[in-house]
Amino acid sequence: MITFFLFHSSPGDSKGIGSSPTLEGDGCNSNSDSTGSALDYPHLYRPSRNPSMSISISTSRMIPSLPEDVLFMIFQHLSLQDVLSIRRVCRSFKDITHSRGLWVLILRKEVWDRDVPTPRFSLDHLSSAQIETLVASSLHLHLNWTSKSPKVIRRRHVTVAMPRARITSLHFITLGGCSCLLSFSLKSRVEPRTLTIECWDLSSLRCKARRTVQWFGGYAVNSDPESTGIIAIKTPYVEILAFDPSASSADLAFIPLITLNTAAKSILFFSGTTVIFRAPNDELKILDIIRPFYEIKLEDRQPFVPPNQPDSFEAVLNDEYAIILRPKTLALYSLRAFRRGSHPPSASLSPSQVHEFQWRIDSCVMQRQISPSAPYLSNDSKPSSLNILIRYSSLFPWPVNLLHHYILYPNDSYISSATNKHSSTTAGFAITSNNLPYKFPPVLSQTIVSPVRLFAITDMALGPYGTAVWFDSHTDYDGEVGQRSGVDDAFDGIWSSRDG
Repeated sequence: MITFFLFHSSPGDSKGIGSSPTLEGDGCNSNSDSTGSALDYPHLYRPSRNPSMSISISTSRMIPSLPEDVLFMIFQHLSLQDVLSIRRVCRSFKDITHSRGLWVLILRKEVWDRDVPTPRFSLDHLSSAQIETLVASSLHLHLNWTSKSPKVIRRRHVTVAMPRARITSLHFITLGGCSCLLSFSLKSRVEPRTLTIECWDLSSLRCKARRTVQWFGGYAVNSDPESTGIIAIKTPYVEILAFDPSASSADLAFIPLITLNTAAKSILFFSGTTVIFRAPNDELKILDIIRPFYEIKLEDRQPFVPPNQPDSFEAVLNDEYAIILRPKTLALYSLRAFRRGSHPPSASLSPSQVHEFQWRIDSCVMQRQISPSAPYLSNDSKPSSLNILIRYSSLFPWPVNLLHHYILYPNDSYISSATNKHSSTTAGFAITSNNLPYKFPPVLSQTIVSPVRLFAITDMALGPYGTAVWFDSHTDYDGEVGQRSGVDDAFDGIWSSRDG
């Protein structure tokens, strides 16, 4: 049984943009209703408690006659609360505060500049009313998510097909524009071990795809939502699974896109068409499924890790480079020669930059920070900050009771080879010690108290918009930061955002 709670729905998730209550106010000469705005945003806009007691004053005697373009320039500098208040002054002010250009500016200032996520949409195709609805919905969900006691909007329960199976992981993905949940259920007490993969449509709770395989070690969900391949799994070959929307049943919807004969011990990472895996001799290797026979060993400078200690692995990858977080190091690899196929297969790919941490890492997570105004990071875009959350190991059988938040900042002077693919000057720039996409070492931003008892279950996650979620033994001290569910909202910047 899988039970998960939705503290928010994505803005425009169920009814679509334009169907939610707007931040509507009325001019003093109109009869429009503004109670929906007051109910949703009492701190932003509070209409008169007794409209019959209002005093009618001729606005022509109080408001100077200014051109609309001048008033529009003035209104650009107002806060959202001021815009909602001033639209009640007169009809001309109301008309200006309904202009599309003003709400585009409000969207950027009140939502995007504060890293409040919004659904994926084309701004050019939205009307003024739709943008206003988008702002209202985004701020409403953001306030709920960042409150100390978020209100549960919906509960979803799904039952996996395999009885008495242990759910090893859950992943949110998008299939055909629908939000889905991937569940991995392992039956470990039966040999050979079987793994059941199920994909659930969150709107209908219908199982869209299901596949049971003999599991031999490791799987990874594709971090690129635009790729055809969804899952890389060892079964005992390396299989890339895709989704067939025309399948007659859920049991036939997961289809093998490609089967690799490469010798792999476990799958570690999958992004686009790139797979990073551990070879039988514990070497790290990288390959592109488009060229499955071209494997390159990644030089991994790690100290000896005892067999009973966790061997953590996190990665962020694009066309030009890969950043890999290991139990002791953070390394940046240039993938230019690998992409071209010019790197000798017999030679190891050495990192261009390595940072060694002071202590060994017990568990970690790394995520690229993206802007709500640009939800998709293309390979041609400039690098964005990387958020790294680490729990270090200790000399005892349990990890330390602290979480460390690091930030790897981008290098503003970095010149990408993809900056101008048609220019012979910029296309020749490679990643070197003098031209790195990121500034090493990562900067420690803050340390968070997070106690873990002996043999307690703990986990953590980072969202692309900057939300940190973790599970520990207890975080109910009044002096500590974060919500009781483990969502930390008491920080500036990225930590106060939610992920949509």
